[in-house]
Parts: sequence; C-alpha cells; structure tokens
Amino acid sequence: MSKNDEIKKLKEKIEELEFQKDFQQDIIADMELITGVDMSKKSLPKTLAKEIERKKKQRIKENGSMDVLLIV
Repeated sequence: MSKNDEIKKLKEKIEELEFQKDFQQDIIADMELITGVDMSKKSLPKTLAKEIERKKKQRIKENGSMDVLLIV
C-alpha cells in the first residue's frame, strides 16, 4: 500500500470518528437538556464536557427554548 493510499484511509477513518463523536455529543446534549441533569461535567473529560455545553447552548439559541425538544 502506498503512503498516499494509507493517508487517504487514515483521513477517512478520522472523518468517520469525528462524525461519531459529534453524533454522540448531540445525543448527550439533547438528553441533558431534556432531563436537566448535567452528567457530562461529572463523568467526561473537561474538553468533551465543554464541547457538549457549547452544543447545548447552540441548541437553545437555535430553538429559542428547550420546549422544542419536548415535542415528540
């Protein structure tokens, strides 16, 4: 396998992992908004907890309030 092929495969894997991380963070942020319990601060590294907190703030800003999440 050439170096270029290996680099391409690694880049694809990185993109896949970043998508998975973002998806998981979105789910955690939504659940924390719905339940009102901030578990990420207690159980995750600070950097991840901060990213989730940013996602929560972004969700509230986009939706205007948390009520939008409760309509299911």
